[in-house]
Amino acid sequence: GQTVTVAYADPTTGNDANAIQDIAGNDVASFAATAVTNNTPAPADTTPPVIETTTVNGNQLTLTYTDASNLDVVNTAAASAYVVSSAG
Repeated sequence: GQTVTVAYADPTTGNDANAIQDIAGNDVASFAATAVTNNTPAPADTTPPVIETTTVNGNQLTLTYTDASNLDVVNTAAASAYVVSSAG
């Protein structure tokens, strides 16, 4: 429900690393406040997934989460983020 605008001012004249640039090193031109289409669904999903069940089958541990349909399958936690122990 919020109005969103964006503006940008090239901080220096000429092409230099102080500005937003394309891959060729050309500075992005300054532009005045411009309306942005806000595609954020209302209300935004702010509920984190929670482990619902865990199962072990041989050497495989399976974690099942609530709200699993919204899990980010590209940016997953590293294996080092988990600790698995047995008998305490």
